[in-house]
Amino acid sequence: MNIFKTRVVRRSLLQLGILLSFSAVAYAQDPVGEWNLQSDAQGQITNFTLTITKVGEALKGTVVSEQYGKEDLADLKFENGALTYTRNLSIGGQAVPLAFKGKIEGDKLTGNYSVQGVDIPVTGSRKKPAAPASPATGTTPNR
Repeated sequence: MNIFKTRVVRRSLLQLGILLSFSAVAYAQDPVGEWNLQSDAQGQITNFTLTITKVGEALKGTVVSEQYGKEDLADLKFENGALTYTRNLSIGGQAVPLAFKGKIEGDKLTGNYSVQGVDIPVTGSRKKPAAPASPATGTTPNR
């Protein structure tokens, strides 16, 4: 094999390897799904569920917690492995914005809410998809 063909093969393999690694990273960090999360504000633990869906190219999201109910997210973005959004809490009749910035690694999410200059740590994981229902057996129950 001449040197020109060897270089072309090497370059093609390198480009393919880079393309596959970017594809694997993008897939592994997909934010879409349901996430069980908890925040820890100086020992006050709050559990909540973050749900992210994709409508066309846009991401949509909600947060649900026992304490604050259901809230739609504003400015939801996922770029370069970073997840950001804003959620507005109503506390004592006042709207209090919480800005979230976090990182997804596989099915784990870590980050912080920033509110009035204070960072509140958030951790959690993606819920596993529900197992499909078993098919009907076709038998009738005994009478």
